[in-house]
Amino acid sequence: MLNYSLEKMTKLDRELVLARGDVDMSASLKSAQETIDAVRLGGDEALKALAKKYDGFTGESLTVPESEIRAALQKVSKDVLESLELSKNRIEKFHSMQELKSFEFRDDSGAFGQMVVPLDSVGVYVPGGTASYMSSVLMACVPARIAGVKKIAICTPGKGGSVPSEILAAAALCGVSEVHPVGGAHAIAAMAYGTQSIARVQKIVGPGGLFVSAAKLLVRNDCEIDFLAGPSEILVIADSKANPQLIARDMLAQLEHDPLARAVLVATSKGIAGASQAELDHLMSASARGEIASRAAKRGAIFIVAKSLDEAVEFSNEYAPEHLLLDVEKPESLLPKIRSAGSVFLGSTSSVVFGDYCSGTNHILPTKGKASMKSSLSVYDFLKIIPYQRISDAGAAKLSKTVDILARAEGLPAHADAAMARARKEAKR
Repeated sequence: MLNYSLEKMTKLDRELVLARGDVDMSASLKSAQETIDAVRLGGDEALKALAKKYDGFTGESLTVPESEIRAALQKVSKDVLESLELSKNRIEKFHSMQELKSFEFRDDSGAFGQMVVPLDSVGVYVPGGTASYMSSVLMACVPARIAGVKKIAICTPGKGGSVPSEILAAAALCGVSEVHPVGGAHAIAAMAYGTQSIARVQKIVGPGGLFVSAAKLLVRNDCEIDFLAGPSEILVIADSKANPQLIARDMLAQLEHDPLARAVLVATSKGIAGASQAELDHLMSASARGEIASRAAKRGAIFIVAKSLDEAVEFSNEYAPEHLLLDVEKPESLLPKIRSAGSVFLGSTSSVVFGDYCSGTNHILPTKGKASMKSSLSVYDFLKIIPYQRISDAGAAKLSKTVDILARAEGLPAHADAAMARARKEAKR
């Protein structure tokens, strides 16, 4: 664990904390490129070999039968199914409020507008590994369905080569009938370029580890992606009234994800910072995933003391955390000052874990400072904006003069001539 005072923090220390310097995918890029090249060249045969090597895949088919997906609704426990349904309904309620509308207006030059059109196909990556991320199925597929996407394909490494029933049940609830038991960079390559079993998609969304992020980075010129969702992170801003036990629990909830996860506390009270650190250390010693959390905490658990809440907010905006918890007496007073965060949680009762599962907001969020320029996954990620215009004859005559002047000033005479040809056409009438 690392401890700092914002007032005494060196420039180098500040830069290292902000840069998340211990999270580097450069070493993964070469391996990911080799995997992508192998899948593009070898199709299903290469994909099976890679899935066998990395996912424990032992079957023949790279696609889960639709009957198995539907049957998963009866295989999962009643409690899990009811919880998935409740979460799905809340996610639908929140994301249904995200509207992007078509419009048209007219003026003396003609009619102008935009169409809002859903993507035709989307690939959803659902992480596997040490946890079963059924919640990520809901977070990606629900807004895609609301947007109007017809074809959704899920890739997930599963466990032992088979996809957990909970993930299949979540897919069934979202009306998804295409699931492929493959993960890693080879799954990204398959969705981006297509194989005999997996059709090429227009966009890939969903979180993943370093190799998945590296692969998404490499295919982004050929297939749209959401963003690079790296290791989980939280930043907590706390005042002297905050509860160290609750702070420590939210920090642990993120640290247990991954050895590269980060949990930062910026407190205006040295006592709160110290008590939170001691509580986190205690909780990790008894946690079922304490070994993972402890590895992450060595460099990823950071405790910072600030002179004021304004100083804490300034640092948070610069850090641009994935999750921001405002554990202060009047969190709403700070909200207007927040400029960079993936998702904001107001008050000590608003644990980040509610957003992870069932509050309704999306948990697929930008990390590693990208919240300064990226937004959480939403309905908007699955829509295209197509502007259109019908310029009248009178409008062509009027606008051509402007085009003629600007195009010739830019050194593009053919542009000017194309506009003036319309003006001459109108003049002959």
